[in-house]
Amino acid sequence: MRKKKNRFIIALLSLLIFAALLSCAGDKALLPAKNSLPQDELAYYCDTFDKMREDLWDRAGYLYREEQQQNYKQADMHFESGKLIIRTKTGSFSKGGLGSRYALRGDFDIQLDCRMDFIRGLSGMDQLFIIGVFDPSKKIGGTNTASIGLSMKDGSDHGSLFSSCFINGRRQGGSSKDFGNFNGTFRFLRNGQYISTLYRLNREAEWILLNTFYATDSDMIVGFALLNFFNNRSSIQAKQSISVELGGFKIAAVQEIIEEEI
Repeated sequence: MRKKKNRFIIALLSLLIFAALLSCAGDKALLPAKNSLPQDELAYYCDTFDKMREDLWDRAGYLYREEQQQNYKQADMHFESGKLIIRTKTGSFSKGGLGSRYALRGDFDIQLDCRMDFIRGLSGMDQLFIIGVFDPSKKIGGTNTASIGLSMKDGSDHGSLFSSCFINGRRQGGSSKDFGNFNGTFRFLRNGQYISTLYRLNREAEWILLNTFYATDSDMIVGFALLNFFNNRSSIQAKQSISVELGGFKIAAVQEIIEEEI
């Protein structure tokens, strides 16, 4: 009887130690990035969205299915009063966004101000905004990526705020929660191989952690896009446009920035 009790105690202690190690790893992952470039160097790569910065961004337009390519229109993007406004076209698959012309090396802390209002009950199309960090050395379909986004599926009255991670093209976890219209800031924080996804609503000081992923310490580029479809959609009606308003992109910290070779 005593041996069984001792085994139970040992097992319980092992679980507690394991939980404590996970907690320490999570706490470590949320520490501020160390050895960052100075703020005067980072300022060049931050974007207030007053105009298109061809030195920082390429336009994003990759499509996943042949059916999408056959009926596709690039979303409108324009700059107005320090905002980048992306608006999809009607009657077709439509997407618009930007991808960085540089990569982030080492630890980093990046943030994007975003406002998006869902159209509830909209049928024949989806609503999706996503921002992610990607390993550019990997092939499409086998990449390392972490992302945050907002989505509402065809005909739904409920939106979602989600976060996910893929390593070598395989999903490593994530989460989602019911969410209405969004007005706040998205954030990625990397320490070592840990990437944390967070958000903060306007007029609130507290950052809310979505996930911490054990991901990669490889160089990563940044990209974001608005779409009126999910990846697996093969037909669309798109009777209405959807839009997102982006108020600014900030690199709060990064150890090194690797510029694109021209």
